[in-house]
Amino acid sequence: MRLLPCVLEILGCWKDVFADRRTCRRATAFALAFLLCLGRRTISRAICAQQRQFQAWSPDYKFFSESPWQPESLFDKVVDEAHPLMSPGQPLVVAMDDTPVRKTGKKIPWAKWSRDPLSPPFNINLIWALRFLHAALLLWPSHAEGAARAIPIAFQLAPPTAKPKLPRKPKTSASDFERKRYETALRDYEAAMKDYRRRQKKEGLSAQGARLLAALRSRFDQRPSLLQKVMWAVVDASFCNRTVLQQLPERTVLIGRTRKDIALFAPPPKTDRKGRGRGRKYGRALPTPEALRKNKKVPWQHCCIFAAGKTHDVPYKTIDRVLWRAAAGDRVMRLLVIAPLPYRVHGHVCSRPEAYLLVSDPDVRVEQALQAYFYRWEIEADQKEEKDLLGVGQAQVWSQKAVPRQPAFHVAAYASLLVAAVKTYGLNTTDAARPLPLWRERKPPTRLSAGQLIELLRYEIGVYEQMLTNKSLRRSPRQSREFRAVAMKLQSGTKIPVSIQSILSSAWT
Repeated sequence: MRLLPCVLEILGCWKDVFADRRTCRRATAFALAFLLCLGRRTISRAICAQQRQFQAWSPDYKFFSESPWQPESLFDKVVDEAHPLMSPGQPLVVAMDDTPVRKTGKKIPWAKWSRDPLSPPFNINLIWALRFLHAALLLWPSHAEGAARAIPIAFQLAPPTAKPKLPRKPKTSASDFERKRYETALRDYEAAMKDYRRRQKKEGLSAQGARLLAALRSRFDQRPSLLQKVMWAVVDASFCNRTVLQQLPERTVLIGRTRKDIALFAPPPKTDRKGRGRGRKYGRALPTPEALRKNKKVPWQHCCIFAAGKTHDVPYKTIDRVLWRAAAGDRVMRLLVIAPLPYRVHGHVCSRPEAYLLVSDPDVRVEQALQAYFYRWEIEADQKEEKDLLGVGQAQVWSQKAVPRQPAFHVAAYASLLVAAVKTYGLNTTDAARPLPLWRERKPPTRLSAGQLIELLRYEIGVYEQMLTNKSLRRSPRQSREFRAVAMKLQSGTKIPVSIQSILSSAWT
């Protein structure tokens, strides 16, 4: 039994976040219940997994709606446990992305109709969902030989700016009073639209992402071992724009995907300026990223990058010093163009689309920048496990405090499980995995997935319960069930709040 005590030890570090020990015990119980229960991860099912369905349930809901704690403090404890696990030569890399959480209730605060990211490009679908910003700390293996692990360190609500509604036009047979009222409403709507566009620049997704990067930088600066490290923020095209680049905090490098048609310029030549007037900020016009990719006179360079379970030879082109006047101003950056990578599916050779990257610091090594960008895929794997396996966002809460805090608490529990797995078994190992099904023996996994970790937790809880109920151990005073219970309590710091029987019995609720 190695994983369960480590998880309980990390969850025990949350004691400084809550007001008293009872609230901390409730948080530990909910964290284990959300990880281990079967079916939908609702609060009622988590209560049943703790065998407290015959007690008053209002304190459990008030834990998320009224208890004075902040989700950022939970992730701070995760950062304290995760950053010592970084390999010595790796940079401080943070992947950031936005993700929708589907909801059904029409009266849930901040829930809006938004675009479904899984919809096909020829038919855009809409979903009723909440939007969250998700940030994860990437743990690289030594010398980048193997897959990375993304540890969530932030999961905060990022609601879109409320857009004013257009007033309805009056009918042809409307009276003069209704027409005047419509004209007044139309003028108010135009004024509200101007204010909406102004607020959208300050409260939009890009602005919230820039504020999250600044908050992460300040949280890292509170730790002496991370104070001097430069933070690399790996983002997609939603955050590679003027809003984020102009608000980029100090000691932060942005590695983001950009469009193929942006206008780039070279830095001005370093010549002595003669005469009066302001000096030039931009030099000659450079080719667009798409034109650079198609230019056969510029040779392709190659580097080895680990992605998708193996090492790839990635061809790329680069311009080491470019200026993006429309978004970055006079900030000197590096342009990277990645060629389409071929892959084989069912005997057919396909190719992934090309990618265009901008690095806000041209002195960053190309190999490390490309590896950080390819490791960004780990945050997508985290989001799939959080939604499909753990059911983040399935809890039915309507309070304005509980709506953003309950999913963040759920993700913090998932992050504690990943940190405990890395501390216990290492980054890329499957030695502790349970026996695999026959259909997976041909292509076994290269690391423990979240599903295997949850299976290990349930197995260790079952072993612990079996040790307590084994009558053959009563004869020996050193191995009595009381001794085992006390030893487990001293090792983990708390009792096990869930049981296998309660998890199985609450699967139908």
